[in-house]
Amino acid sequence: MDAADIKAKIEAIMREEPRFAEEAYAFVANAVTFTVGRLPAHRHVSALELLGGVRDYAREEFGVLAYEVLYEWGIRSASDVGRIVYLLIGSGLLSASKDDAPEDFDIEFKLADPPADAAAPAAKLPKID
Repeated sequence: MDAADIKAKIEAIMREEPRFAEEAYAFVANAVTFTVGRLPAHRHVSALELLGGVRDYAREEFGVLAYEVLYEWGIRSASDVGRIVYLLIGSGLLSASKDDAPEDFDIEFKLADPPADAAAPAAKLPKID
């Protein structure tokens, strides 16, 4: 499948699910490749393994801005990742095993650390006399 085919499939997905940015779909697909690529042997990954890979890939790609980037793209929870994964599966861009289900992503999982609360009081510094 060439880049034009992939782009056309993502555009079709976006017509069905416009709440995620186009970049979100490419990011999740790349996070799958990243996650599988760090395994000792190619195999299927679970939802939890993929979520860990998404978190690590976001950190690697965006550093301290990972939370803001994912949030801007509409990726705010594990279930958002699952929705994107299953839209990519439905379009033929990813595959799933018969034991996989979208509900596998309905868990609490921190994808990125939110920015420090600017309104929080700063730590008191010791007084130096």
